[in-house]
Amino acid sequence: MDFIWNWKRSFSKPVNIICIILTVLGLMKIFNFHHFCNFNHWNQIGFKIDPPYHQDGIVYDYYSKNDLKQLKTSYQWKIWPLPQEVDPLANNSSIIKIETSPFAMSKLLFIDVIYIMTNSRLTERHDHLKKVFHRQGISMESVKWRMKWNQTTCNSNSTHSYVYKQLNLKDKPLDQEQQRRCAITIEHVDVWHEIIEQKLQLALILEDDVIFVPFFKEKLTRMIYTAIRSGALRMNGTCAKIKDKRMTDNEWINQNPMIVIGTCFNLHDQYFQKHLSDAPPLLSTHKREVSRCTHAYLLTLCSAQALINQIQEQKNDFLPSDHMQNYLIRLSPTLQSFWMDPPLAYQGNQINDTDKLETFKVQTYK
Repeated sequence: MDFIWNWKRSFSKPVNIICIILTVLGLMKIFNFHHFCNFNHWNQIGFKIDPPYHQDGIVYDYYSKNDLKQLKTSYQWKIWPLPQEVDPLANNSSIIKIETSPFAMSKLLFIDVIYIMTNSRLTERHDHLKKVFHRQGISMESVKWRMKWNQTTCNSNSTHSYVYKQLNLKDKPLDQEQQRRCAITIEHVDVWHEIIEQKLQLALILEDDVIFVPFFKEKLTRMIYTAIRSGALRMNGTCAKIKDKRMTDNEWINQNPMIVIGTCFNLHDQYFQKHLSDAPPLLSTHKREVSRCTHAYLLTLCSAQALINQIQEQKNDFLPSDHMQNYLIRLSPTLQSFWMDPPLAYQGNQINDTDKLETFKVQTYK
């Protein structure tokens, strides 16, 4: 009887009938209607500011509430307009010139390569990420999996000189916790070197437990165009130069940016209206409070070069990747950290995982 009642209730609303038909015909995944059809389930659970919920490759946070019954992102994101939404009467030739993305294999505008830091043994995470990318319409062809390092290889005698040179470490041994975190840190630094070597204009750097919010692709695109228009992001390869005096903490233009699109521990900018589910998106400078973990951030060629330059400026203590970013960007005369709110990405170990993936419980980089 419960089954019959639930089936009748499913047909009580037109939207449910549409979703059932799409499911039966196998069209749900093809047309990516999951956000549209799952909203009744999530409304019953209810939304809280923290923690977000994960289901079927999508993370639903407090700010996704208005996305659930839509076939496109909710209205507040239009504050960051796409080029076709900009007033055509403005006739701003400089905007028109810079708002043209070259072909991007990733299907994310302007982004040349997507790097994923991982470990070869975490195959469930790899399969899950492929699902996540498919759900968001992101091509796997541009993905570079980085899984060279683990605790053994990072702390062996044969790699000792390489690791200490790459990180410009002080001549002292790593303790047990530092040895465990060595692999993820050196993976990030190796990627920064590769961005420079391959002259990549913009790279997205992820860790293997990342999960994206609904309409990730469009929201990221809106942010990138806004950062370009405002001068925070330059795609022409022009780097900020060292000035006679140190740049201010809120420098927006003359800087080399790292744009943090993920968050952890419910960190947001103080001016983001985090208690509003339809809070307008915000890009903010964070020279002193740099990192929100290292599972999702953007680097330009200039910012990767500035990070490597700063590593070589002084001998360093070993730091985990997020603490290292804090340290380097505070010291750098040109690096600036930007936070994006609401965030576009969360870590699998900091969400309510209704899919109950065992991989999010695994301690990585053993």
